[in-house]
Amino acid sequence: MTTLSDALAAYRICAKAEGKSPKTIRFILQSVSYFGAFLGENQNLIDITANDLRRFIIALGDVHKFSNHPFNKPQTAKLSPQSIQTYCRGIKTLFSYLQREELIEHNPMEKVRMPRAPKKIVPTFSEKDIEKLLSQPNKSTDVGFRDYVIMLTFLDTGIRLSELGGLRFSDIDFENGYLRVMGKGAKERYVPFGHKVAKALLKYRLKHRPETHTDDCFWLTKDGRPLTVDRIEKLVSNYGDKAGLNHCYAHKLRHTSAVMYLRNGGDPFSLQKKLGHSSLQMTRHYCNLADSDVRMQHLKFGVADRLKV
Repeated sequence: MTTLSDALAAYRICAKAEGKSPKTIRFILQSVSYFGAFLGENQNLIDITANDLRRFIIALGDVHKFSNHPFNKPQTAKLSPQSIQTYCRGIKTLFSYLQREELIEHNPMEKVRMPRAPKKIVPTFSEKDIEKLLSQPNKSTDVGFRDYVIMLTFLDTGIRLSELGGLRFSDIDFENGYLRVMGKGAKERYVPFGHKVAKALLKYRLKHRPETHTDDCFWLTKDGRPLTVDRIEKLVSNYGDKAGLNHCYAHKLRHTSAVMYLRNGGDPFSLQKKLGHSSLQMTRHYCNLADSDVRMQHLKFGVADRLKV
C-alpha cells in the first residue's frame, strides 16, 4: 500500500466488514478524496505529514459552499468551520484505521488539533409555530392525514429522519406504545410514543394507508409505494413554507422535540436514550437551550427586582 487511493480501497473493505453504514463510508471516502486532490495524484502515504493536513485546513477556509456539489450551485459564502471540522474528522478517521491495522507505523495526524467551530444555538420552533405547522395538512384526505401523523410522530418521539422513514409495520408496538428504530452504528433502540400519536398512527393504518401486499414499509405514497426519506423531508419543508416558518426541516423538528421534552419536565438521561445519543454531549446543548427559560422566569419572578429598596 503506497497511496491514498490504496488506503481508501482497504478502508472501504474493512468498514463494510465491520458493518459501518453506507453514509459513514461515503463521508470518509469523500473527505479523503478532497484531501488527495489537494495533495496531488498518487501522493505517497509515507510522505504525508501533519503539516499537509494543516495546509488543507487553511485552504478549505477559502472554498465556497457547494463548490464540489453535483446538484447545488456554488455560493458566495465560504465553508463553515463546522464543515471544515467534518472533513478533518474524516481524514483523521482514515489514518487512525491505517495505524490500528498496522498499515502505517506512525499516524501523522495524531497531533493535528481540530479547527475550532463556534457553538451555535440549536434552532427550534415555539409551541405556536408547531400548532401552525400541524394545522397545514388537510386531515380529511389520505395524504394530508399521513403527513400530519408523520410530523406529529417526529415531534413526539424526536427520532431521526432516516429512522422515521425506515419504519415498518413490525416496528410499531401499538399495545405498549413503542417504536423500534435502527439508529446510527446499527444500534437498535425502543422509543416511546404518547396516546395522541398512538391514536393517529392507528387511524392512518386502518383508514388512510393504501392497501399493498408487496411492502412492509409503514409510510406509503397514495399509489402504495414506499415513501422515501427525501419525500418526507420535502413535505415537512413545504408545510413549513405554508405556515410561514423559516427554515423548516425534519431535523429542526427533532431539535424542537428535545427542547420541549426538557421544558415539560423530562430529564437529560431519558432524553439521551430516546434520541439515541451515545453520550450526553449533544443532549447538553438541548439542556442549555431549555435552561434559557430559567432566566425568563427569573426576570418575571426574581426576588431583588421586587424589593422596594
